[in-house]
Amino acid sequence: MNVININKIDTNREFLVVNEKFKTLFFKFEEGKGLPNHSHNGFATIQVLSGIVDIEFENGENFELKEGDFLPFDARIMHNVIARVCSKVLVTISQPLAK
Repeated sequence: MNVININKIDTNREFLVVNEKFKTLFFKFEEGKGLPNHSHNGFATIQVLSGIVDIEFENGENFELKEGDFLPFDARIMHNVIARVCSKVLVTISQPLAK
């Protein structure tokens, strides 16, 4: 095991953990940037470390997430994440579900 200091990450995207159960990624998004519409065959969480992001789902659900907010969701639903201001987030994605 290694301790990771998120405050010392100087890239815009970094895989923090990848194993057979889940993967966790760090993202730094500039204002107006983020992740376009996509989906995963599993579940996910997003936690806002700093800033404000909007997450929009194809089913019509939309959330404004601010620093400290944590959202678990069904990542099989098409979604996108767009930063309103420069933002740092952690995203964890479960292993793919059995088909």
